[in-house]
Amino acid sequence: MLRTTLDDTQEVALRQLARQAVGRVSERAHFVLLSAQGRTPPEIGALLGYGVGTVRHWLKRYRRQGLAGLQDAPRSGRPPKDPLLTGIVQAQAGQSPGVFGYLAACWTVALLMTHLGERLHLSVGATTLRQALERAGFRWTRPKWAMPRKADPQAEAKRARLAEALADPLATVLAEDECEVHLLPVLRAMWQRVGQQLRVMTPGTNAKRGVFGALDLRTGTWHDTLTTRKRAVEFLAFLQGLLEAYPCGRVYVIVDNAAIHTSHVVRAWLKGQCRLELVYLPTYSGHRLNPVEKVWWALKGRIGANRSFRSLTELDRAIDQFFAAFAPEAALRLTHSDLTRAAQAAAKSDENLLSPT
Repeated sequence: MLRTTLDDTQEVALRQLARQAVGRVSERAHFVLLSAQGRTPPEIGALLGYGVGTVRHWLKRYRRQGLAGLQDAPRSGRPPKDPLLTGIVQAQAGQSPGVFGYLAACWTVALLMTHLGERLHLSVGATTLRQALERAGFRWTRPKWAMPRKADPQAEAKRARLAEALADPLATVLAEDECEVHLLPVLRAMWQRVGQQLRVMTPGTNAKRGVFGALDLRTGTWHDTLTTRKRAVEFLAFLQGLLEAYPCGRVYVIVDNAAIHTSHVVRAWLKGQCRLELVYLPTYSGHRLNPVEKVWWALKGRIGANRSFRSLTELDRAIDQFFAAFAPEAALRLTHSDLTRAAQAAAKSDENLLSPT
């Protein structure tokens, strides 16, 4: 005789499962409870409308696994009608509708259903198609704006002059750029407790600090100055400071094509300089090529992300503290790029030529 014995804890757990579970699982709990009351499997089956074999099966499952044995095992679900559908959708939706002669600029479920039916003779429902699109890595989202890529007619000449400057082993090669740091904090993603989102206070009235910075691509030495504005006048003052920092030899300063770098005032000043030359990057490539951009990213992330400052004086102090600890080795690691590698390679080759064999 297959009879189940329960203690008080097991009986309470079974009764709770019988009340809360849905459908078949609740009835299986009743199988065990009735068995504990002395009912036989045939009696339980007749009472609840199940076969004797089914009752015996679940009573044995309970003996082996407890409450977990009464739950449904994971099921694979209905197999897809077409196991190749995901791959087909990925191949078709991965191309523009215009490739197939449609006037539409983008796919919709309706258009893709029509396309699959008419061109591939594949009948697919809307829900099935949406699921296949998700499995294929597609999501229904808006596209994003992108600036047109304009060609710089002087790009080749600028690249050639940049290569010459980087290859000059006796010259000082600096990369220069400017940024602004605001009292209004930069908001960046961070780990937070669920339901306890960090509240970053705004300054009330925003103010900003301009920062001019230059990195020696060979030594990692960093130069910076804080200003109230970013104009050609401040830029020329910064260049004069660089000349004083490097009193001997040729000085190349790599810059982007911002207005303060190309203004008439700057060009007139450069005509009177025999040691300093501005080397311009190809237009629209400053953010990609200028290694100083990485310095600004690190600066804002360290002192400004999710952090409020009460005044510009407090902000200035934080900027000065950041650069005071900005060692040359750390600067070169942070700004490692094609420009820094080329500048250092030229310097090393010159050292090898001058060293005794």
